[in-house]
Amino acid sequence: MQSTIEPADVLAGGPGERLRASTGVAVAYIALLNLADIITTNAVLAHTGALESNPLAAALLSGARVGLIKAGVVLLLVLRVPRPMPTIAFNAVMWFVAGFYFLTALNNLFVLRRVG
Repeated sequence: MQSTIEPADVLAGGPGERLRASTGVAVAYIALLNLADIITTNAVLAHTGALESNPLAAALLSGARVGLIKAGVVLLLVLRVPRPMPTIAFNAVMWFVAGFYFLTALNNLFVLRRVG
């Protein structure tokens, strides 16, 4: 049996609206954790001999475009949340991405502790 989200559920704060709110919170975490990633990565790279191990990020960092690209992606996500109604799969992916950035920033903090 497939469950559908009715417009009345959204207006009454039903499951559809809770899904939208959860996705919005995930996107907010992604934005904050992206900022934390940029700050901690730059702090790590400020140490002599430190290198970015991700080839794509290294290429973006060399041109100083990483912040702009990340801001653009987050903006697209923010614009995506209001409509159409987020799916459960989209919500799950957003929380997975938030978790990934959390672990990335945490790893950067551990590296900073080791080198600092």
